[in-house]
Amino acid sequence: MRNEVIYQIFPLTFSDAEKKGKGNIKGIINKLDYLKDLGVTRIWISPFTKSPFKDSGYDVADYCAINEDFGSMKDVEILIEQAKKRNLTIILDIVFNHTSDKHEWFQKALAGEEKYLNYYIFKDSINGKLPTNWKSKMGGSSWEYVPSLKKYYLHLFTKEQPDLNWENPEVRKELIDVLKFWKDKGISGFRLDVCNLYSKPQVFEDDNIGDGRRFYTDGNNVEKYFKLMNDEIFGKDENIFTVGEVSSTTKEKSAKYAKNENHELDSVFTFLHLKVDYENNNKWTFVKPDLKAFWNLQKEWQEYYQIQNSTLALFMNNHDQPRAVSRFGNTEKFWYESATAIFTFTSLMRGVPFIYQGEEIGMTNLSFNKLTDFKDVESVGNAQDLLKIKNEEEVLNILRIKSRDNARSVMQWNDSNNAGFSEAENMDLFLNSNYKFINVESQIKNKNSVLSFYKEVIKLRLTNEIFNSGKISFFESQDYAYSRTLNQKEIIVLTNWTVNYKKINLDLIESDWKIVLNNYDKFNFNELEPYQVIVIERK
Repeated sequence: MRNEVIYQIFPLTFSDAEKKGKGNIKGIINKLDYLKDLGVTRIWISPFTKSPFKDSGYDVADYCAINEDFGSMKDVEILIEQAKKRNLTIILDIVFNHTSDKHEWFQKALAGEEKYLNYYIFKDSINGKLPTNWKSKMGGSSWEYVPSLKKYYLHLFTKEQPDLNWENPEVRKELIDVLKFWKDKGISGFRLDVCNLYSKPQVFEDDNIGDGRRFYTDGNNVEKYFKLMNDEIFGKDENIFTVGEVSSTTKEKSAKYAKNENHELDSVFTFLHLKVDYENNNKWTFVKPDLKAFWNLQKEWQEYYQIQNSTLALFMNNHDQPRAVSRFGNTEKFWYESATAIFTFTSLMRGVPFIYQGEEIGMTNLSFNKLTDFKDVESVGNAQDLLKIKNEEEVLNILRIKSRDNARSVMQWNDSNNAGFSEAENMDLFLNSNYKFINVESQIKNKNSVLSFYKEVIKLRLTNEIFNSGKISFFESQDYAYSRTLNQKEIIVLTNWTVNYKKINLDLIESDWKIVLNNYDKFNFNELEPYQVIVIERK
């Protein structure tokens, strides 16, 4: 398992070094010293390749060209070089399930070129109807009709994101060439977007009990494709780190992808733990997180992955998720405690921790007043579906807590104009009004800040081998608690994610333990205060 702590950047909203009102590569270069000081080992950057930006860059028009809004290829080369000087490496976000409809391949397919029609998944109508009744993850049907071809094409996401046909060996060769191109540029890691959707079924059929995902998730050939990429690219350099985003999966299937001896991926993102505020597995519902379900999932997956010698990505935030401190914490009375407890408790488990920009200073969800405030294509698309069955206020409440826009407000660097993100006069991006008191500058020299606590946790995680190689075990008598053991060493991590005091049911004799980390000034070994997290080591 890799001893890593990885930081994710959403380039549009991280840092603007050119007064454009949008983030850019030069802005990231300017913040490399900040990331080095934070203590992370690698930087994962969401797509900065050429894109019409219908889905925030996850609709790629050219895998080997840079989005002009973000800069140039020269900027990226300087970024890779400057990161390397600081002993940091760059993880490229690779979107291989689909392309943009503006990609040259798809444009040639629309022109009727047979070779490129086979790069995608085109189907005839069935008795005048859609090929299947599958739903797009962005709302509406997953099929779009092309009158000139008299065919439909599959798009599991927006209609501007046609799915690639991985069954075609020519497509696979093209994508391997893309990986080689970036490896030769000095990229030392790849995050594979929705990679367990690559393998589509041989037979396309209606889903009479769901939205179709059971037919195209974890397909028969997906491990074959992971092994191909590993054999051709990933496995040829031990410094390359890979993480696959695998949605709607099971622990049994996903653990295979990240099993050490399977030679596929180094780790995987799974999402069941972040669906505990879904009602009947439906994201677009107004539900508070089920903390019992969350804990049971943590235990179940941690234990299974340990048995399988597989590696989970440990995360509570990313560009697709509302802010965890607003979602699982209490930002009114226990903001600091919530932010530090959530990160510490999850990132000291068995796996590889990931941090999403702004998480390390406790950035919170935005405040939305009306439906027209939302920009994200997923939120807008699903709002249209929701309005068919709910009133506007109900839909607004759902989007307030579930929209991806919450994660995409600008990084809060200081309390100056635009939170120090940009010196541009006009900025058409989300800015959280609490940047005046939640920002990097106010925390960076404060030993009692969220940022300082994150630094302590990261240092502990990377310097104490027990967290990388040690066994994880759980207690029958105490939830939200676990031990890490290695040789004769033992560390226990406990937390309380509620506003109430919580009794400790473990037989802990104070003289036997020393406190390693604590987000409160005191700890009495009998109970936890609201949102307290404590790390203790046996003497």
